Amino acid sequence: MKHIFYSLKKFWPFTIKFYAIGFIILMSLVFGLLSWGMQYKLDTIRNDAVRQNRQAALDEIAYVIKHLIEDLKQSADSYAGQDETLQQFFNPVYYHYWRDNRILGANALPKYLKAVELYTPKGNSLVERTIGDMPRQLSAQDLGNFITRQGEENYLYIFYPITASYDRTDKLQGYIGFKLDILDALKKRQRYSFLNIDTLRLNIPEAEHIPLEQVSSHLEFDLIPNTENIALTASIERFLRQILLTMIVLYFIFYLMLSSILSAPLRRLSLHIDALRKGQGGLLAESYTRSLPVAELEKVRLSLNDYQGKLEEMHLNLNEKNDELWQLAHHDPLTGIYNRRGFEEDWKHMLSVSSGHRLGVALILFDCDHFKAINDTYGHPTGDSVLQAITHTLQNTLRHGDRLYRIGGDEFATLFLDVDNDLALHTAERCIEAVSQYDFTTLGINEPVRLSAGMAYATGTDVETLSSLPKQADIAMYHAKRPGKNKIAVYNPGMSENADILFSNSINSLIFQAMESDEYIEMHYQPITDLENGEALYYEALLRIRDGDNLIMPSTIFPIIEERRLEAEFDIIILSRIGKDLETGKIPAGKGISFNVSGPGVLDALVLEKINSLAAFLPQHTLIIEVTETALITQLHLASTILNELRQKGFKIALDDFGSGYSSLSYLSNMPVDCVKFDVSLIRQLFEDNRQSIIIENLAAMVIKAGYELVAEGVESEEILERIIKLGFKRGQGFLFGRPENNCRAAIKVPFIETSKINKAL
Repeated sequence: MKHIFYSLKKFWPFTIKFYAIGFIILMSLVFGLLSWGMQYKLDTIRNDAVRQNRQAALDEIAYVIKHLIEDLKQSADSYAGQDETLQQFFNPVYYHYWRDNRILGANALPKYLKAVELYTPKGNSLVERTIGDMPRQLSAQDLGNFITRQGEENYLYIFYPITASYDRTDKLQGYIGFKLDILDALKKRQRYSFLNIDTLRLNIPEAEHIPLEQVSSHLEFDLIPNTENIALTASIERFLRQILLTMIVLYFIFYLMLSSILSAPLRRLSLHIDALRKGQGGLLAESYTRSLPVAELEKVRLSLNDYQGKLEEMHLNLNEKNDELWQLAHHDPLTGIYNRRGFEEDWKHMLSVSSGHRLGVALILFDCDHFKAINDTYGHPTGDSVLQAITHTLQNTLRHGDRLYRIGGDEFATLFLDVDNDLALHTAERCIEAVSQYDFTTLGINEPVRLSAGMAYATGTDVETLSSLPKQADIAMYHAKRPGKNKIAVYNPGMSENADILFSNSINSLIFQAMESDEYIEMHYQPITDLENGEALYYEALLRIRDGDNLIMPSTIFPIIEERRLEAEFDIIILSRIGKDLETGKIPAGKGISFNVSGPGVLDALVLEKINSLAAFLPQHTLIIEVTETALITQLHLASTILNELRQKGFKIALDDFGSGYSSLSYLSNMPVDCVKFDVSLIRQLFEDNRQSIIIENLAAMVIKAGYELVAEGVESEEILERIIKLGFKRGQGFLFGRPENNCRAAIKVPFIETSKINKAL
């Protein structure tokens, strides 16, 4: 034995895999013999018992299904013979009452019956609305008995013909169909001797029809244990105890082997590591000179020595890693600029530095207009490229040393310290101009990308205002994004008052109540006047929300609607109210109505359905769809196709707020338009002594020459009237002609400027 030991020592150290393979081979031989004996003993008993019991269980199920079908056949024959049932085929006006109360509600049928329906001889249901997912049209396949799965439940569908005797002949009147929960029915019909009914389930693909005669191949269930199984179990337990005893002996042998081969060396390594923790250990090769019997442990000993040498190097690198983590935590991974956390830390630092000092502090928020529409239309990768381009442009425009932060999806911020109000405003204007000049077509964006900016300014001596700059800049941002406003807004206290109204819970609640009930909705109508004869040609429908004696105006309503992406839903509400006003005669026959449709609404199927429903009023009224230019329409080709179809049905198309939106000429050249409404901002600039008024005059001349009707908005004085008539405008809208009224008939009575003055202007 000693000679064998020294022979093996020449090949040391062995690997753990070597010892494991040797033990596995030994255990496999032992358990292989034991398993063969157990398997042989079990197979002959278990296979016969399971086969016999399963067949008996299938016979029980077949017996229950047979009697279930017979009972349903009797119920079908019973109802078929009733005059009340036959009456449904001739006049189903009380069909729902007969089905829900006389059949299902009478408690005459078992609870597992889920639905009953009657069908015509051609297989059509007697009513449009069936219950319990019963088919509305029967196919040849449906006339047989079949089972299908719907969700987690399995249902049996049975259809029986119903006949009636006329002239001593049986004539098919139709069919009666039953739907029942098959598993529930099987569980409640009888008790079973072989089948464990609680485990019964059907393995049927979703919505596939399985003929009833094939159901046995789809059944899955457990059997009720019998005495034979109990005896077999006792035999198995005795055999398992024998196996367990054998395993204990083998595990004891394995434990002794591991103790001598692995445990002792590992204990030695553990003691050495403990000494290293206390700073008392040297190299393991110096304290433990003998070779370890396992190759992996020998490798561990060498690795520990290497670890000690590299430990100090790891400590030196730790500070560098901390710096990298700080960069990741404070910078936006997409754009590389500071993130919201970086902004918040810099903001706190700025407050501590500037509070109490005469230092000017400016906070500017930038927001990309309609970025969600761009992101949804062109995809997130393109949207990310847009954000990166905006970031690069802003960084190149800001002063050297100014920090740029990305504090939201498409929202950026920059913070100026020790600066005056004019310089901060000028910087914000340069940023917006730089982004507007960027060529986004290189990214595949066909629409202009614009920024809006909100700025708030305070000095360090005004501590209360200084701490409120983020909120003030956010309010200013909201005002900058409103239609017809400049793209940059500087906060003033009046904005805060309006913001309190806009974002108050009562206003939000009132708007959502108006979406649920149109009793809060009022449509006011303002005349659009023929400038040649002073007659009101048609009226623009303008939204108001009634709050007691007060009216909520569009300037308060629509920013909330746009913020919550509810434009299409509100379009439907407004169109429904206009339809009611047309039906009730609120709008006189022969007078037209124009109504606004939002950018998302132009492409929404439900909004288009509501617009098409108004086509019934076209013979008596001119209906004009106003597409607001301030709404970004990203799918111009699709929008043009839709508007062309509406024009062919008799609707007219007007481009509203021309000159205040995103791409006036692009909209005008790509969409079918009959009428162009010049925004009030353009009309007011006609009286400015600068190049803009010349541009607007020539723009009006160009639009007229292209064959469009021109409508001037905001005509409030005779001076404006004279100017627009000289420019060639044929239509006008404004307080000079009439204010919006709840009734068109009232609007007609608004005094109109004398015809002599119009003639004078002409």
